[in-house]
Amino acid sequence: MSFVLHRPDVENLMGDDLRNMQLSKLRRQLVRVYETSPYYRDKFNSAGVDPHRFKNWADYSTYPFFDKDEERISQQRSRDELDHPFGMHVTCDIREINRVSASSGTTGLPTYVGYTARDRAVSEDNFARMAARTGLVRGDRVMFAGVMSMWIVGIPAVDALLNLGFGVIPIGGLAKTERLAQTAMDTRPDLLMCTPSYGLHLIKSVPEKTRWHTRDFGISKLYVFGEPGGSIPEIRDQLSDGFGGAEIYDMSGGTGCNNPLGISCEENSGIHLFANDNSLMEILDADLQPMPLENGVEGEVAFTGLVKECQPLIRFRDKDIIRVYTDPCPCGRPGPRIEFRGRIDDMLLVKGVNVFPNAVRDVVARSSDLVSGDIQILRYSTSAVVEAPVEVQVRLKKDVADSCRIGLKEDLETKIQNALRFRARVTLVEAEKFTPEYGATGKAKLVKTIIPSDDA
Repeated sequence: MSFVLHRPDVENLMGDDLRNMQLSKLRRQLVRVYETSPYYRDKFNSAGVDPHRFKNWADYSTYPFFDKDEERISQQRSRDELDHPFGMHVTCDIREINRVSASSGTTGLPTYVGYTARDRAVSEDNFARMAARTGLVRGDRVMFAGVMSMWIVGIPAVDALLNLGFGVIPIGGLAKTERLAQTAMDTRPDLLMCTPSYGLHLIKSVPEKTRWHTRDFGISKLYVFGEPGGSIPEIRDQLSDGFGGAEIYDMSGGTGCNNPLGISCEENSGIHLFANDNSLMEILDADLQPMPLENGVEGEVAFTGLVKECQPLIRFRDKDIIRVYTDPCPCGRPGPRIEFRGRIDDMLLVKGVNVFPNAVRDVVARSSDLVSGDIQILRYSTSAVVEAPVEVQVRLKKDVADSCRIGLKEDLETKIQNALRFRARVTLVEAEKFTPEYGATGKAKLVKTIIPSDDA
């Protein structure tokens, strides 16, 4: 299988050559943030580490982590003390900030991500690497149907697409189905960018609300992001079939780096990381100790932006659990691959068993062709501890005969218990009565918290 690399000089780097380059860039970045940011200087001094004496990877394992809570506190302090929201950990003159993005703010105040002109250029180069790997060429038309906002995969993605010379159709993810369908039929995009959930929503809603189907759009490729559906075979197959055989690519990034960082391939054997020269990924065990990046290793991921000028996050704990693959991919493309397994923040605890909602959806989706793959887990408190049996609502496909449903509930419950080691109580929900819920950035919410009222 043939493929193109945008930067073969760095994308082909592996082994000691790559690690030596990363170590050199890491050393420079640690010294830079130490010298330019009093916040990082105090943080490193408190941890007893000195970038000027940094020598090897063993030294790096002693450096402190960063996480979302610390980021929010740092940015609140800078609001109060410095009259800007970019955090005490900002490492450039704030007048050099050339673009501002933000989180959705669903768990509190939004966090702001700044980019210098150089940061934007690095992100654009990463986007060019991704486009080359998936066969996009200058002039191809791209319909961007993600949320058009300050979100990281909002305006920044459109910004990169425009600068790289693609024909951009920035309709956004909040457009009405009728408008999106008409625009797609008129402009005939080659690529659609959206969340997996939104793609599935379009497959269902376009024929319900218009005279067309999504396969009529002529879209040959989808980039999906924001949630792990693009790497789940059953969801990927639904997307491909719904868009007339389109190739589905799952894209990924890392907080504090110059995104994007990875994209899946036609073999669907994980997400290839293509920006290892400007981002550093660590896999941590339960004690937060780094593990060797060997085939099959699984743990919490931490990212460090090796070249980011504004607010590089050092050892940022993304709270994602991933599995790493280093064996050769059948597609022939170089570099390690990752598979998203779940989020520590979303994890439920059922009789001592860690349960990731995405894993439940994955098991359900591959268990039967009578279900759509949409699920919702119900819990009745805000605690991560959930009593068994866990209530799981499963969406049926349309027009499933009653005779086909016999035994389906018990079969799903058995497969969930065998695969994930917890007991579930499955409720089958008619397709038209299942209403998915989405967050501010278009991600499907797989857990619904129901707090009983005092009057109940």
